[in-house]
Amino acid sequence: MAAALLLASCGTGNKYSVSMTLPDDSLNGDTVCMTDYDSGDTIATGIVAGTTLKFEGSTEKDFLGSVVVGGGRQIFVVEPGTITIDNAGKVEGSQLNAALDSLGNDMQAVMGQAQGLYEKYATGAIDSLAYTHAADSLQNAYVEVLKSFYTSNKDKSMAIIAFIQYMQYAELGLKEAEAEVAGAPALAASKRVGKMLEGLRNKERTAEGSMFVDFTVTDENGKEQKLSDYVGKGDYVLADFWASWCGPCRGEIPNIRKIYDKYNGKGLTVLGIAVWDAPADTQKAIEELQIPWAQITNAGSVPTDLYGINGIPHIILFAPDGTIVARDLRGEAMISKVAEVMKKK
Repeated sequence: MAAALLLASCGTGNKYSVSMTLPDDSLNGDTVCMTDYDSGDTIATGIVAGTTLKFEGSTEKDFLGSVVVGGGRQIFVVEPGTITIDNAGKVEGSQLNAALDSLGNDMQAVMGQAQGLYEKYATGAIDSLAYTHAADSLQNAYVEVLKSFYTSNKDKSMAIIAFIQYMQYAELGLKEAEAEVAGAPALAASKRVGKMLEGLRNKERTAEGSMFVDFTVTDENGKEQKLSDYVGKGDYVLADFWASWCGPCRGEIPNIRKIYDKYNGKGLTVLGIAVWDAPADTQKAIEELQIPWAQITNAGSVPTDLYGINGIPHIILFAPDGTIVARDLRGEAMISKVAEVMKKK
């Protein structure tokens, strides 16, 4: 992608100009990069002049640009022509960005209805059954908004944003996702979509009943850590894929502690696998939460890629021989599942 853009910049056509107005001049003089949202490659750099940041270049096809300034991320379509972005994030001067903005408005409309529905439920205006039915209907509406957008823009880069969300909310299986991608050039060429498809393949390879897949990572002290140091050694292993910054992960610690206190040393091992986290932050959380069980730290995305995990906490129960008993365990369901298998041990 970067090479193609470099070649295009040598020509006379297909030029683009992106001008961003920042909220203040605190970044005056700073150099800021614009990256390709899909590949992560740096496409252009700009120097902030007062409150203005500008990127210029050439491209033969549209792509999604991503700029991080002031702690926020702005994502927009880059195409030939002049594009302006005001300090509220409004993009003008581009037909594709107008379409992307329309998608955002449609998504916000459904989300606003969902918020209103929840408020009715929270105040007792509707019962749980009515809330569940209405919430399901709104989720289906949200999914349809996403699907309609990417199917109407199969050859445009902006289809990537809608499809990635569609995959998650519609909970597509591998075959369904592959069929959708096969008919959409922009999705088939997307690195992000490709990675998500590979995640679905890995999730199938590590489904319940499959043998565990080993991995090796190096901790902050240079020591190698393997999943097989714990799994397949004759005990059940409850493995918690977590991170210090993840609120729901922290919320599961008391439930895991109940299991640890009851079964540790009696045929069950509890293991933490710290992913997507800095080792220092992991260690701080371990101390704050007083976590006593063993940890594999500094694992990055290695375990989550292998097991097709796209959200944490994700807790897996392994059998004594290393077979995967259950995945994505949480709360009382996790406690009950562990109790069930330990009765049979």
